[in-house]
Amino acid sequence: MSPPADPPATSLRRRVGIVGAGRSRQGLGPFLARAFAAEGWRVSGVSGRDSAGAERAASELAGGLGQPVAAFASARELAATVDLLVVAAPVEAHLAGLDAALAAGVPCLCEKPLVAAVERDAGLQRVAEFARRGLALFENCQWPFVLPALLALHPGLVGAPVRSLAMGLSPALPGRAMVADSLSHLLSVLQALVPLPPDTMPSSVRQRDRDPAAVQNEVAFAVRGAAGPVEVSLHLQVVPSQPRPAWLAVNGCRIDRRIGAGYAISFATPDGRSMNVRDPLQELVYRVGQSLLPGPRERTEAPADLALRIRLYAAILQALG
Repeated sequence: MSPPADPPATSLRRRVGIVGAGRSRQGLGPFLARAFAAEGWRVSGVSGRDSAGAERAASELAGGLGQPVAAFASARELAATVDLLVVAAPVEAHLAGLDAALAAGVPCLCEKPLVAAVERDAGLQRVAEFARRGLALFENCQWPFVLPALLALHPGLVGAPVRSLAMGLSPALPGRAMVADSLSHLLSVLQALVPLPPDTMPSSVRQRDRDPAAVQNEVAFAVRGAAGPVEVSLHLQVVPSQPRPAWLAVNGCRIDRRIGAGYAISFATPDGRSMNVRDPLQELVYRVGQSLLPGPRERTEAPADLALRIRLYAAILQALG
């Protein structure tokens, strides 16, 4: 289908390219670029929706990073010059970004959701192709890296079966977009906490408000893990600008995110206990880099995890209509 897989990790030169490095739709491109630069990667190039957008994003990143950044007319041209492709474009461009990485034979980190719900089958095919060719594929889901703080602040959860999982997020867009943009985060935490069979499907899927302009909503469903059923809920409220409230609760034990000066992140319990954490985005970028190096590697999600998340994501949105 494509050229041979990427060379052994020993030849990795840590050049990263960003597809969609601008901020026209609240994108994470610039944040990911800075995170990779902080881990010693060279942000060598970007591509955008058009040449003018790519040139603008390259200029802005070059000024912020203090290094030259090249602009490319397409994701495929960019991918051919780097060791890792980051797809930070809107979801409708994700498949093209994944295909660019496959064509170049390089690993890929893609913004969530990996693909839109209507592209489920195509997304599953891309996941299988990355796996077949031995290329690493990552989805930008950061919340599993918050779980150590949850367990430290609520030690009674350690070893306890998960009966309920709830998450509160504050996306920038209302209605269906609010759910579509946030659901992958919840599903990634669910998968990190609860071993799920590969054929798991959600049941009792429901939402509080179907209004396409809704600025608040709650989506709930159930799954069955090895230890029994798990009730899962996603609580959403539009907040157009940072800092956006966010929280996580397992079996009713809750932690809330706090963002301080210099984007310092901590989590606090309702009774006032708190814990500072490394930025989960930075932790994700670190784990991606470590997984591409030779020798012992940090655990990353298997292709089966990504495939299950695609199926759950599409099934929930389809059930919501």
